Amino acid sequence: MLLLSLLLQSAVPASAQPLPTLDEIQFSECLKLARTDAPSAMAQAGEWTQKSGHYLARACQGFALATDFEFELAATIFAEAARGAEAKADSRSARFWAQAGNAAIAAGQMESALASLDRALATPMLDKGERADGEIDRARALVALNRNAEAEKALASARTLAPENAAAWLLSATLARRGDKLSEALAFIQTSAALAPKDPAVALEAGNIAIAAGDDSTARKQWEQVLSLAPNSRQATSAKAQLATLGIAPAPLESR
Repeated sequence: MLLLSLLLQSAVPASAQPLPTLDEIQFSECLKLARTDAPSAMAQAGEWTQKSGHYLARACQGFALATDFEFELAATIFAEAARGAEAKADSRSARFWAQAGNAAIAAGQMESALASLDRALATPMLDKGERADGEIDRARALVALNRNAEAEKALASARTLAPENAAAWLLSATLARRGDKLSEALAFIQTSAALAPKDPAVALEAGNIAIAAGDDSTARKQWEQVLSLAPNSRQATSAKAQLATLGIAPAPLESR
């Protein structure tokens, strides 16, 4: 999910901001509660919504739902918050649309996700990093819809907007490998590895690219690195399965 900070960021320096309203204070407190006690935050936001119908209440409710893995409902609530913010000319509407898109992806609603993300990206209200995250999410939805050419363009945009974003390079590598563009995939994964050398997802994909290129030795080293970096992760489960295809049993961790 997109970071909680996306809901709180402002283009105006803190020293220049007006004193927060009661709604803003309640919003901030509700978000903090959602991080540690999502059900209580949902109840609080629901009461707030019934009393005032404020879009910030809906935004907090959406975040609490997403935190509690209720992604389908979270996407709907975030969209309501975004429309409410738009009606009040609140620049956070773009971030709420981005949150709606992110939640819709998690719920498997790719067309809905694209609609929300396109609304977020159609405004000038997101900074470069946020726009890059939005493009990455668009690419994820587009790949799920088998619209790979469009996904490649979205990822190219993300890499340009935020060249330090390792996820953009990683997803670009994966998509290039699936399209049998192995030289591109290798260049992308090398950049991702330089940006995130201890990310097991990067090591896993590096192994996948190596095996696709016929380099069994490098593939084995990369997949074993996954096991060293994150032995209990889902990437480790995939790496073990890949090593098994090579007829290699992973060595015990203590021997590494």
